[in-house]
Amino acid sequence: MSHDVMIDLQQVNKFYRGQKAPVVENMSMTIQQGEIIVLVGPSGCGKTTTMKMINRLIEPSSGRILIDGTDVTALDGNDLRRQIGYVIQQVGLFPHMSVATNVGLVPKMLGWDAKRIEARADELLHLVGLEPAIYRNRLPRQLSGGQQQRVGVARALAADPPVMLMDEPFGATDPMTRDRLQNEFLRLQEQLRKTIVFVTHDFDEAIKMGTRIAVLGERSKIRQFDTPENLLAQPADSTVAQFIGRGARLKQLDLRRVDAITWQDVPLIQLDKPVNGAKRQLDQTEGSSALTVDADNRPLRWVNADDLAARPDALDEAGQTVTTVEPQATLRDALDAMLASRDGAAVVVDEHGRYAGTVTLDGLMQVIHHTPERGEPGSGVPDQRSAVAPAAELTPEQR
Repeated sequence: MSHDVMIDLQQVNKFYRGQKAPVVENMSMTIQQGEIIVLVGPSGCGKTTTMKMINRLIEPSSGRILIDGTDVTALDGNDLRRQIGYVIQQVGLFPHMSVATNVGLVPKMLGWDAKRIEARADELLHLVGLEPAIYRNRLPRQLSGGQQQRVGVARALAADPPVMLMDEPFGATDPMTRDRLQNEFLRLQEQLRKTIVFVTHDFDEAIKMGTRIAVLGERSKIRQFDTPENLLAQPADSTVAQFIGRGARLKQLDLRRVDAITWQDVPLIQLDKPVNGAKRQLDQTEGSSALTVDADNRPLRWVNADDLAARPDALDEAGQTVTTVEPQATLRDALDAMLASRDGAAVVVDEHGRYAGTVTLDGLMQVIHHTPERGEPGSGVPDQRSAVAPAAELTPEQR
């Protein structure tokens, strides 16, 4: 096996007593170090069963599952699970334990000393955007759903596992929180480079999160296992095409991140600036609009000369509320923010919410028009002659 392979499923099957057909049949898949592999498919196709066999929450009936070259059945099940991060939709925090205690559960089981556990919990809370001094001693019921999910991610990372399993981890949150959590996790992944198996029923989420996507049919049969680009451009069969749904061209905006394109600058007006000073600043710039920002440079509102004239004594209430995106957001997120903005621009903020730049519709269109077509040099997408074969014809290397 290649030293770059972290997870290798070889002809894995799962049968349940009393059922004629297997839940998972002859599943084979090779996953490289640092990949996010997303499993998608209809309800009941075996996505979660396949994932749970990796950490033996469900025992495989036959076949082999190797993690970093070691057969999982040769390991004690509890020891194996302590070495694999696991994040689920319901989070599963212990309600009577503090946030820090929840995060430190696995390190405690592994015999870490108290000081090391405390330091690790604080490190991870900071990493997932929860200030330790504020959150470490809170109980789960004192957190929002999004905050609980962040704690769940921190707990999964506590023992620094090389592999993480994520079962619809953001599915129970509202759309805005879900976007933020996805972006935050992608930012973490850039730093940590974990090998991740991610289950979702949402194809848009799969495109955004996945290095490669496995579209599964009944009994976890692989219909297509490929990059998001190739799935959108060349579905292997009609079943995959139906699962992708309409709007494949629009979905391609999910393949590019905001941090991959050039940002523009706009004038910034500090909130404590007198309105007359703000008017002079607008007059001295070429743009027709500016952003008001607070003392920490966090954007607040779009303003123009008419806004300042209408609210001469209230700069903090003038103009329109800003819609922001993070660098890890997709271009489709940016387009959505532009359409919500009177000024036709999405404001980019860093992980602390501070102004970083803006993305305009003109800039977005330039990226779209300058993207090479399939098969052209530099496109990174093969032409139709190298399209992925239907699942039944995939070689082990293609899978």
